[in-house]
Amino acid sequence: MSSREVLEQAAQRVGIAPSHYDIDGHLIYASDESLAYFTELLQPPSLENKDGIFDDVIVIKESEPISYFPNSLHSVSNDTQSAVFSAQLFDENGQSLSEQTVSFDKPFSFPSLPFGYYTLHFSSANLAYRVRLLVRPQTAYQPPLFNEKKAWGLNVQLYSVRSQKNWGMGDFADLRTLIEQGVRYGADFVGVNPLHLHYGTAPQYASPYSSASRRWLNYLYIAVEQLPEFSLCKSVQNWFNQDEIQKEVAHLRAGDLVDYPAVNRLKTTALEQLFAYFQRAKSAQIVERRKEFADFVKKEGEALQQLGLFCVLDQEAHTQSPDENKVGWLGWCEEWQSMTAKTRQAMIKKYQSKISFYAWLQWVAQTQLAELQQLCRDSGMKLGIYGDLAVSSSRGSADVWTDPELFCLKASVGAPPDPLGPVGQNWNIPPYNPSVLKARGFQPFIDLLRANMQFFGVLRIDHIMGLFRLWLIPEGKTAADGVYVHYPFDALMSILAIESQRNQCLVVGEDLGTVPDEVRWKLDEFSVFSYFVLYFEQKHHQFPQGKDFPRKAFATIGTHDVPSLQSFWHCRDLELFGALGVLQGDALKAKYDQRVIDKQALLNTLHRDHYLPSDYWGDALSMAMHGHLNWVLHQYLANSNSSLIGVQLENLLSQEVSFNLPGTSQEYPNWQHKLAWDLDEMFKNDHIQAFLNHINHARK
Repeated sequence: MSSREVLEQAAQRVGIAPSHYDIDGHLIYASDESLAYFTELLQPPSLENKDGIFDDVIVIKESEPISYFPNSLHSVSNDTQSAVFSAQLFDENGQSLSEQTVSFDKPFSFPSLPFGYYTLHFSSANLAYRVRLLVRPQTAYQPPLFNEKKAWGLNVQLYSVRSQKNWGMGDFADLRTLIEQGVRYGADFVGVNPLHLHYGTAPQYASPYSSASRRWLNYLYIAVEQLPEFSLCKSVQNWFNQDEIQKEVAHLRAGDLVDYPAVNRLKTTALEQLFAYFQRAKSAQIVERRKEFADFVKKEGEALQQLGLFCVLDQEAHTQSPDENKVGWLGWCEEWQSMTAKTRQAMIKKYQSKISFYAWLQWVAQTQLAELQQLCRDSGMKLGIYGDLAVSSSRGSADVWTDPELFCLKASVGAPPDPLGPVGQNWNIPPYNPSVLKARGFQPFIDLLRANMQFFGVLRIDHIMGLFRLWLIPEGKTAADGVYVHYPFDALMSILAIESQRNQCLVVGEDLGTVPDEVRWKLDEFSVFSYFVLYFEQKHHQFPQGKDFPRKAFATIGTHDVPSLQSFWHCRDLELFGALGVLQGDALKAKYDQRVIDKQALLNTLHRDHYLPSDYWGDALSMAMHGHLNWVLHQYLANSNSSLIGVQLENLLSQEVSFNLPGTSQEYPNWQHKLAWDLDEMFKNDHIQAFLNHINHARK
C-alpha cells in the first residue's frame, strides 16, 4: 500500500474526503499536507475520566426493535476469556429500563422505544463502556396547520424596525406589535433574524450571523419600558424623562442606521439601574420575580455563569479593534484567554455581582420572548415566531471561549475555489470538531437546539449542508488548501427531528446552492422544509409555474443577503458593488447582463401565467419597479404550491435597501439599515392593508 493510500485511509476514518468534484465536475485531490494536517487535528479526544463521554453513538428509528452487538468491546476489554458483561439501558433521566447479561457474540436486544435519548452501559470487573442511543422519530415536526391551508407570514430584520416606542432599534415591543398586526391580517408567523448575543464592546460587528453566542439572546432587544421594574421604579422613569435623554432617544429613532454603540450605552445604563432596583425592591411582584430568576439561574447552571463571566471580562478588557481577530476573548490578555477550571471558578466568585447582572439580562430577554410566543398561541397565530439559527458563532465568541475543546480553533469554515471565486472563501468561523461532538453524545448540539427552539414555532437552520460536510481551511492557509470534512449527518438530523418534535417547532433548512443527492434524500426523509428563494430559480429564461413550487418549502422573494425587490430591479446593489470596488470590469458587466435576463424572465413568467395581460407594455430595460408590478409578483408567490411563504417588510414598503452586502465588511453599513416607515404608519396605510388582505386570501 502506498503512503498516499495509507494517508487517505487515516483521513477517511475521521471524516475527511481525500477528493471532491468541483462545480465543473472536475475531480480535485486534497494535498498530502492538508490531509495530514486535518487527520491529526480531528483525532478523537482522550476518553479517560471524563463525565458525559460516550464510547459510541448509534441511531435507531422509534418503530424498530433494537439490537446492539458489542463487538467494539473487544478493543477496550482485557477480559477476553469470559467476555461476559452486564448491559443496562437508561433513559435520559438516569432511570433504568432494562438489564441483561451479554457477550461478544450475543446482542443486547429490546423492543422499540419512544423517540428520545438513551444510554447503554456495558460493565464488568475491568470495563465501563457507554453508548448513546438516538431513537429518532419518523420525521421532524409537521404542524397540523398544513392540513387546512397554505400558510404565510411577515419576515423582518427586527433591529431595522422603526417605531415611536423603541430606543433606536427594533425590540421585543415592536415584535409584539408585528404579531398583533399580523394576526389581524391572517398571518401565521412573524419571522426574524437570528437573535443571538451581540458583542457589547464591539458593536461594529453587528452581524447576527457572526455572534458572541448562538445559545444566548441579544439583550438589546429587551423592551425596557415593558419591564415591571421600569413601571415601579420612579428614579429610572425620572432619568428617562429628562430632556437630554429624550432628545437622545428621539435622535436614535430618527436615524436611518442603527447606532449600536449609542443604543447599547443607553439601554445598559437603564438596565443596570433597574437590576439594582430588582435586587432591593420589596413589592410582592418583584419578590416573586426574584424567585423566578433564582429558579432560572439554578436551571441554567454553570453555562449561564460562564456566559456572565465572558461578558464581564469582555467589558473589563473593553477591546474595540477594527481587526476581527481581536474581537471578544481574542483581544483579551493571555491570562484571561485560557484559564483552568479552578481559575474560572475563582473569577466567577470574584465577579459574582456583575455576573448576576448579565444572567438577569438573559432571564429578562428570554422571559419577554417566551411571552411573545405565548401571545402568538393565545391570539391564534398558528406558527408564531419564526427564528433563525446561524451556522456558527464567531471565533472570539463566548461559545468558543467557554468550550474551546469543542471547536477546531486551528481551522476555518469557508468554500472551495469556483469560477465566481477563483481563490475560494474563508469565513473565519471555527467549526465544531466532529470527533469531540460525537464523543460527547452530541449534547452541545442538543443544548443549542433546545435553547433556540423553546421560543419559536419555526426555526430556520442556516446552511443546513453544514450538518453533512464543511469546507475546512488550515490555519494560515488559503481556501484552496482546504478539504471537505464530513459530519455525522444521520445523527445530527435525528437530533434535529427529536428536538423539533419535542418543541413542536417546524424546521426549515437553508439549502441554497448545489446540494448532493444524499443530503436532499435525508432532508426529504425527515420532512425538513426546503428554502426556496425566487431570485435563484430562473431557468431557461423563465421562473417556475406556481404549481411547480416545492410543496414542503418556505418560499420567499429574497433573503437578508440579497437586495430588496425594489433594489434588485433597479440594480442598486450592483451600483454599490461597483462603487466599493467589490466587482469591477467584466465581472460587474456580467452581473448587470444577468440581471437583465432575470428581470425579463420574471416579466415573461408573469405574462405566461396571466398576472400581466398580453398587451401590458414594458421590458426589463425600460420598466421601473412600480406598485402594480410589486403586487403581482407577490400574488404569483402567494398563489404558489409551497406550504409556507414569507413576505418581507422591505418589499411591502417598496424600499431600496440591502441589509447585508456580501463581500464587504467595514466598507458598507451591514446590518444597520432601518425600514423606511415606522410601524404605526405602515399598518394604517390603505394600500398595505389591501396588500396583506389579498395575500391572506390567496393563501386560503
